[in-house]
Amino acid sequence: MKIIDLHTHVGDLIYGQPLDEPYDRPVWSPGAIFEMTGFRTSKPPLGFRTVTRYLEIIHNHHRNNLGTEPNLQRFAGEAGVTHAVLHPIEPVRSTEDNLAVCRTPSGGVRLFTFASIAPRDPERIAKLARYMDQGCLGLKLHPIVQNLPLTDPAWFEIVEAFSRYRKPILVHSGVSTYYVPYFKRHQYGDARTYEKLIAAFPAQIFILAHSNMAEPEVVYALAKKYANVYCDASFQAAAKIRRAFAEMGEDRVLYASDFPFSLPRFAVKVGMQATASNAALREKFFCKNAEALLGPLPEVNP
Repeated sequence: MKIIDLHTHVGDLIYGQPLDEPYDRPVWSPGAIFEMTGFRTSKPPLGFRTVTRYLEIIHNHHRNNLGTEPNLQRFAGEAGVTHAVLHPIEPVRSTEDNLAVCRTPSGGVRLFTFASIAPRDPERIAKLARYMDQGCLGLKLHPIVQNLPLTDPAWFEIVEAFSRYRKPILVHSGVSTYYVPYFKRHQYGDARTYEKLIAAFPAQIFILAHSNMAEPEVVYALAKKYANVYCDASFQAAAKIRRAFAEMGEDRVLYASDFPFSLPRFAVKVGMQATASNAALREKFFCKNAEALLGPLPEVNP
């Protein structure tokens, strides 16, 4: 079966520099327990949130250093993934670097990429046109790493320019912690703040990555109001994925791992559990829903 991992990364997504000493295997951290238990978790109780915050930072920084293309090929291939879509986050990871990786893959997993533009870059619209002309499959927005809330007018200008391509936009969703200081930007991932942008462009598909992390109910509610809201199921437990099918419809929920921040074998296992005994739904989740948005992706070369 073709498995399209809609959301993966290579390169440094936190520091914005080359991975000078990348890992060749995952370094264990308490955050790995989240994967090993099938992403079954909820908001930490009061009194534990500071500890949980630091554990999340440690996990994200270690996993960031695993993000090389050979590691993606190895871990995705071992999990049965056949196609992986990369996501740059400018200015910390450039679209051009991702395009170069896609042209010279080191393994059998076929690689594609979305585009990204820094929202404060004065040449952002010209760069967007150049990237899309080179074959990017969509646009990635990350209000936390790019340090701009989705309510800012710059994003509206960018989405308006992008909408003519009739390709999806994948947006990080969920309050996430990447940096030790208590930055306000960590709250920019709350999908509640995305509604104005989503409503302004009803013909533009928005894929809310991670289904808003610990609060997927926010995504379900948005999807009921707006037909252009989809989600990827990275970091969601099997029960939450099944609920997403019920709340949003089977055609709007897509498989993703967010490698290197989660390893594909765990995401694939959870997706298989969520689609057990339903072969048609399994094919939609792992492949057909993505291709309905991206267009047919070529088979892996032998």
